[in-house]
Amino acid sequence: MSSYRDILYQDYSATFGGQKALDAAVQHAQYEATYDALPANRENAIADLGCGKGEWLAWMAAKGFKNLTGVDLSPADLAIARENEPTRTWVQEDVIAFLEAQNAAYDVLHAKDIIEHFTKDEFIRFLLAAKRALKPGGELWLLTFNAQSPLSAAIRYGDFTHEIGLTPASMAQCLRACGFSHISVQGRHYCSSSMGGRMRHVLGLVVFRLARLLLKIRHGEAAKERGIDLHCTQPDLFTMACKI
Repeated sequence: MSSYRDILYQDYSATFGGQKALDAAVQHAQYEATYDALPANRENAIADLGCGKGEWLAWMAAKGFKNLTGVDLSPADLAIARENEPTRTWVQEDVIAFLEAQNAAYDVLHAKDIIEHFTKDEFIRFLLAAKRALKPGGELWLLTFNAQSPLSAAIRYGDFTHEIGLTPASMAQCLRACGFSHISVQGRHYCSSSMGGRMRHVLGLVVFRLARLLLKIRHGEAAKERGIDLHCTQPDLFTMACKI
């Protein structure tokens, strides 16, 4: 009997209609605003887990990085990635199985909009496998929705394949338990430079600050942890953690 994953991941992007169209101008602008500390060494081995059509890797290549690998389960998305960049390394495989077969192979592992698709057990298995696959001093980068942001349920249930949601506290909790250190968890709210984007930015400042105040009223002042914004309420969480 087929699972929902067998059906929905076969041609994952296409099931969203135009919502996941390949638009380099929009996507690369978002990456510029999100990833503000790229590695200095352009020879670093970097894998994009859940790479889709290869949008993020194309941006990294434009930044001068050369040793790039994309891993995804969707044959339709990878077909587009291969067509756009046939010389890059593309792997059609479950990302957890891929990581479990690696040993200290990568300097950076990047996973954007993928960990919310795991069950709790799968997420822990993913983190342990990622730690194994990283070189000493290597970094794990995760981008996912913020489960304590206003209207996060619209994101959580806006994709049938989503399984879990994480807050800064639960993200840091899982990373610590799996042996990661130097953990940073920060909020992100990308808005374009268009008039509509600027309006979203201004309105977001008001809404997210109010939501932050409500969190503090509910939970009080949390113990401050360096690099971890426990009260952030922006829609996305960007996490960096290190293997020592």
